[in-house]
Amino acid sequence: MCPEMVLATLDAECLIGLRFRRRMRVAECRPERFRLIGDDGRVIGIRSTQARRPLRGRSSRYLLETERPVDFRGCSWVIHSEVFGRTPLRMGGLLQDPALFYDPSTVLGASWMPEATTFRVFAPTAAAVRVVVADSPSGDHNRRLHDMQPCSYGIWEVTIPGNLRNKYYAYVLEGPGFDPAREITDIYATCTQGRSPRSLIVDLLETDPPGFRNHESPELAHPADAVIYEMHVRDFTIAAGSGVRYKGKYLGLTECGTHLPDDPTVCTGLDHLCELGVTHVQLMPVADFDNDETDADPYDWGYMPSYFNSPDGWYATSRQGTARIIELKRAIQAFHERGIGVILDVVYNHTSPCASFERLVPDYYYRMTCHGRFSNGSGCGNEFRSESPMARRFLLDSLKYWVREYRVDGFRFDLMGLIDRKTMLRIKTELEAIRPGILIYGEPWAAGPTPLRPLTDRWRLQNTGIGAFNDGIRNAIKGDVNGTEPGFIQTGEHIEDLRHALEGSIHLNTVNPSETINYFECHDNLTTWDKLALSVPHETDETRRRMMRLAALILFCSQGIAFMHSGQEFCRTKRGSHNSYNLPDEINRTDWSLKKTYADVWAYHRGMIAIRRRHPVLRLPTRQAIEQRVSFNEPPHPKCVVCHLDGSGLKGESAEEMLILLNGHHEPVEFRLPSGKWSVLADAARAGAEPFGTAGERATLPPHSGMLLSL
Repeated sequence: MCPEMVLATLDAECLIGLRFRRRMRVAECRPERFRLIGDDGRVIGIRSTQARRPLRGRSSRYLLETERPVDFRGCSWVIHSEVFGRTPLRMGGLLQDPALFYDPSTVLGASWMPEATTFRVFAPTAAAVRVVVADSPSGDHNRRLHDMQPCSYGIWEVTIPGNLRNKYYAYVLEGPGFDPAREITDIYATCTQGRSPRSLIVDLLETDPPGFRNHESPELAHPADAVIYEMHVRDFTIAAGSGVRYKGKYLGLTECGTHLPDDPTVCTGLDHLCELGVTHVQLMPVADFDNDETDADPYDWGYMPSYFNSPDGWYATSRQGTARIIELKRAIQAFHERGIGVILDVVYNHTSPCASFERLVPDYYYRMTCHGRFSNGSGCGNEFRSESPMARRFLLDSLKYWVREYRVDGFRFDLMGLIDRKTMLRIKTELEAIRPGILIYGEPWAAGPTPLRPLTDRWRLQNTGIGAFNDGIRNAIKGDVNGTEPGFIQTGEHIEDLRHALEGSIHLNTVNPSETINYFECHDNLTTWDKLALSVPHETDETRRRMMRLAALILFCSQGIAFMHSGQEFCRTKRGSHNSYNLPDEINRTDWSLKKTYADVWAYHRGMIAIRRRHPVLRLPTRQAIEQRVSFNEPPHPKCVVCHLDGSGLKGESAEEMLILLNGHHEPVEFRLPSGKWSVLADAARAGAEPFGTAGERATLPPHSGMLLSL
C-alpha cells in the first residue's frame, strides 16, 4: 500500500509542507507526481520537492515548491497525486510570517465614539468581511450589514458614522472555509450577551461606578508581602448562611456587615476577608465562559473560556446590557476600598468550542499535531498558540485591557506552562509598565503532551519575577493531592522538602522568593480537611484540627508568596470530591457555619497572617537576605524541624531572632531553646501578633504541632 498524505500546509506563498503517514523513498517524491487543484478548476504545478530530515533515503516530511503563488483567499485547494491520493491544503507557516501578517499597534475590535464607531478584525484568509449592526442581540429587525475594507497585514476595517452605543454587532466572513450565513463574535468583544454571536457596543466610561477611575488601589512594597485568598464568585456567597443579599453575584462581594443569620458575631463575605487580614483575593475565572448565563445553568468553575475581554453574565444581576461590566467593577472597587487587591484567574491556554478564534482565522490560533488535529496539552480539547504573532498580540491586548479598564492588580495563569516563555516575559514587562508591582504567577505545568518546546516550567521562569505554584511545599505539608500518602503534618515525612519551602525554595527551583507561590490547598484536588479524613481516618477530630493549625504555621512562616484557598481557614470540605468543577452548590458553596464550628482553626489562620504581616523576617524580599537570615538547627527528633530567623537590623522588624519549631511526630517532643527569654507568638492551639506567653530553656510540643517564638 502506498503511503498516504495526511497533512498539507501552505507555509509560504510558493511553499507547501507535506506530511505522509509513514516514511517513503525520497526518489519517489518527484515534482511531476503532485499538483494543486482549486475548487474553481485552476491547477498549479509543483516546481521542486525536497525531503526534510531524510534517513536512509526515506522521509515522511517534504517541502513542495509551487510554480506560482497560491491564491488562498479566493479558492480552496487540494494537493493531488495519482500515486499518493489527495489531501486538502490548509494554512500553515505563511500566516506566521510577521512581515506579512503582524500589526503591533492598530486598534482591533469596536472602537466607539459618539460620532462614529470603527470596527477592525484580523481575518487574513477571508475573501470578504462585513460587520453586522443591529438593534437587538438576535433577529433581523434593523439588522444592517456594512462592507469592511482590507488593510495591511490581514486586517479589515470600516468606520460607521453616527452614535452606535447600545447597538449589537458581529462579523460575517466569506471565502474558502467560511459560512456567509453565520455571524461570528468579535474575539475583542468587551460585552458579550449570553450565547448570542452579537456583542454590545459600549461606552465604557458609562459603566464606571462613581470614583472608579480615580480610586486608590492597594500597593505592596514587595510581592513576598502578599497573602492571596483564592475564591469563586458564586461559592463565596451562595449559601443561605452567608447573610448576603446578592447571593452568588458580583454584587454579593461588595456587601458589608454580613454575618451568620443566627450569630451576628460571626462575620461573612467581605467583612470576613478584612477580619482575616489577606492582602489580595484571586477570583476564579470571571471572563465569559461556555454557559447560558441563566440561573438554570449547571454549576461551573468557568475554566472553559469563550470570550476573554467580557465578564461572564452568570454572576451579574442581568445577563443583558452592561450589568456584567458595572457590577464586576463595583466588586473590584469594593475590595480596593477595603485595602484588598484583586487578581484574576485567567485561562488563556485553551478555549471552549464556542470561541470565535478558529472561525475567524482557521488553523492559526491553536497549536496543531503533526496530523493536523488540535493538540491537547490543556486536557480540554485544544491549546492556544501563544507564539503566533497576532495570537500573542491578542493575549497582551487582553491583559492590558483588564489592567486599564478594570484596574486589576494581578493575574494567575491557568496551565501557564502552555504559554510560551517569550510571551510570558513580554506579559511581565508590558504589564509592569502600566501597573508597577503587578503580581504575575501561574501553574508551571501542562495537563498533557504538547508540541510547545520548551514547556514554560518553573526552571525556565527562574530569575524572571514571574511566580510559580510550588507543588513541592503542598505535597511536603499534606502528602499527595488525592490519595492516602501522608505528608509532614500527618507523619513527619518530607523533612528536606519542608526545609526547602521554609527558605523559599531558593536552593531547589527558584532564584528569588517572589517566584514561589506557597500553598497547601487550592480549588483543585481534595481540600486539606478531606485529605486528612482519607489519609488519617482513625485520628480524632481534635488531632486533625491540630494538623490544620500546623499546616497554617508552616505556610505563613515560609519565605515567598503565601496563597490559601477559600474556606481552608475553617476546614472546608467538599465531601470527598477531588474535582468539583461541575458539582452542585451543595458541594462547592462556602459553608459559613464552619467558621463557628472550627473557630480555633479560623482564629489560628487569622493570627498567623497577622504575625506574617507584622514581621518582615518571615517575608524576605531577596535570595541574598534569605541566605543571610534563614538557617536550620539540629532538631531533637528526625521528624522535627528547627528553623532560625535572624531579624537583627532588618528594617521594620521588631524581633532580633525568631524560632520556628515543627513537630511532625505522633508523640510529644521536647526542644532545647537557645538562651534568652523567648516570647510565644504561636503554639499548638493559638497564634497572634501579640505574645501570649514566654519560654525558657525548653519547650515541649504536642504531636503534629508547631511553635513560633521571638526574641
